[in-house]
Amino acid sequence: MDALDARMAAALSEDRRPSASDFGGLDPILSAAGAVASSAYAPEFFELVLDEADPADAAVQSFSGEFVDRLDNDIGINALVDLVADRAPLPEAVERRWFRRWLALAEDRGAMSSVRTAALRGALLMKRQSSRRSLMLSAFVVNCEPDDEPGFLAHAARIAGLLHAETPNPGTVEFLEGLLGVQDAADEATFELGMERVGGALRATNGRDVLGRLREARTRFEAASAMRDARADARVLSLAIGLLDDFYEERVGGWSDRVRNLGREAFAYSAYSHQDGDFLNGAKAAEVSAWASLAIRLGTLGPNLDKPAWWDAARIIENELLAVYSANRTIFRRSSDGGLEWLVRPRIEHYFARHREQLYALRDWIGAHAASELGATASELVSRADAALGKGADPDPSGAAIVSPTVAAVIEQGEPSFELQERLAREVIANVNAFEARSLTPTLMEALALVLPAFEGIAYFDTNPNVRTIVQAVVYKTLLFLESRMDPSLGVDPTVAYLFTREDEANPLEKEIQQDFMRFIRTAKFGTVDELRGVAAGRADVVHQVDGVRFITEVKREEEDASFDNLLASYGDQTSLYQNTNVPIGILLVLDLTTKGGLSGHFRTLYRTEVGNLLGDGTNRGVLIVKVPGRRIAPSAATVEATKRVSKAKAEAAKKAKVAAKAAAAPAPRPSRRGRGRKSADDQKAAPSVPRKKP
Repeated sequence: MDALDARMAAALSEDRRPSASDFGGLDPILSAAGAVASSAYAPEFFELVLDEADPADAAVQSFSGEFVDRLDNDIGINALVDLVADRAPLPEAVERRWFRRWLALAEDRGAMSSVRTAALRGALLMKRQSSRRSLMLSAFVVNCEPDDEPGFLAHAARIAGLLHAETPNPGTVEFLEGLLGVQDAADEATFELGMERVGGALRATNGRDVLGRLREARTRFEAASAMRDARADARVLSLAIGLLDDFYEERVGGWSDRVRNLGREAFAYSAYSHQDGDFLNGAKAAEVSAWASLAIRLGTLGPNLDKPAWWDAARIIENELLAVYSANRTIFRRSSDGGLEWLVRPRIEHYFARHREQLYALRDWIGAHAASELGATASELVSRADAALGKGADPDPSGAAIVSPTVAAVIEQGEPSFELQERLAREVIANVNAFEARSLTPTLMEALALVLPAFEGIAYFDTNPNVRTIVQAVVYKTLLFLESRMDPSLGVDPTVAYLFTREDEANPLEKEIQQDFMRFIRTAKFGTVDELRGVAAGRADVVHQVDGVRFITEVKREEEDASFDNLLASYGDQTSLYQNTNVPIGILLVLDLTTKGGLSGHFRTLYRTEVGNLLGDGTNRGVLIVKVPGRRIAPSAATVEATKRVSKAKAEAAKKAKVAAKAAAAPAPRPSRRGRGRKSADDQKAAPSVPRKKP
């Protein structure tokens, strides 16, 4: 096996795709399934087999089965699942064997939690459309006991939510409710219970049920967000449902701020869900994206419905009005009108009943777009508005409108396809990115412009798009971490208490900034893990892994000399050595405990990029050093401290002046009566003796 590994390593080091010819054909690989499964390059070997062999071949099927039977580490299982998720299904016999193997591994409570989690993820993929496997997986998930490992239970809750969305089951809801008391799993269970309420709302047949279920869902999402910071998905849905509720109740005020907040949270979630390409994120990402899209459209439509006329009627009709009016079909891509229409249609139809002139604008639009996908929906709206004008009351929502063949084809597919999910996700991400870009500070933009160009010319950064993407993303998030830790006070964010230790308190440990950074960076889902052993013969503090790209962040604290030169001299070699087996770029994140008087420097003084032959081995490397200042005081506290110093200095000066004035006013000392006219003993000793003359 060493020979096979060596050949694979040689091919990968040359930055080329391995082929069977590198190994003398496929037979040496197919005949060593067990050894290949334990190799560090197991996913690469299996990808080679998939690329160059017929999956239906008996030898390949035998290899596939034995390979998965022997694969027992989480990294290998996750990599294999990601690999096959993007390809056509394997032969049924292979997928059935994989499903049973992974389900059995997930059931083994003696195995590591990370391995069981990876196996459960693989079992979900291998379930495919099999009703029998779906039942087996559901039965296992709902029978998981609350005393199981919390991290595994959180993953099981996520799987339960996906299974429930496919086939609603009261047992799934009961299982999720049983996890509400399990720390580290409660937030996921709470979120999925909120999603269950959302699903019920979208299927509801009257407005009272819709509003009630959505308000219950919002309560769940707010609770999930309060349990864990990294729940941007819950915050997006909570904000979106709140905006929908306000639209229905015709509440006004504060819309722009809330839409801006929603855009920020949607960006955070998009970074989480789309960086690692996890197939599990597809359905939820589409749902979250749809809610964000609905809320953004409501944010534009709501103010327009308060106007008697529109200057840009065509844009409003096409982009907001008709999309919101048939949100179940146009945004959520369901097969018919449903719960959302009960909430949005009454206000829209009432608006047209009050503003007849707008019906002319809508009729003109239909004249030019009658054959479009939204043309039938617009015609329905006109007819219902006309009916409302005649009856003086708002009509009830009707069933699905007649739609074009294109929409009918999508509806016929049932659940949204991956392509549709991706399109919807990209659409909302584009909107979210626009919000994010508008919020970037000049200091952060300057930092990116200074740091990233410095890495040009380093191996892989110029030539490998994946490397460039992950480096840019992690650098941005790290600088954003620095910015985010310089802004909040203890009252706003108690998790930053370690940055505000007082003089009489011990210095915070290195692990505190490492844990804080992990909490922050995991919201971006860059495949980030901490304390990873076996990296360039060591244990790396924070590792970001996406598509084979591994990017290291080394975390330190400094109590004596936090100058960049000293940090590079002290920790630069260690940071650089971790880069030996992957991208020769790394980050050194330092908790600076040398802050003088609690006053930190400006943002632009807290980072520096070092590029060059840092280890003297002829390899061009890059290290970004980022200092997070600790032992800080708030600006108001700085005023207090400065006032104390000024007062103390004034008091000292006044005291000295008083002493000097007293000394100046004192009378000169008079000579002693006793010693008047006579020399003192000391004077007599000091005076030279003069010999007396004899008479």
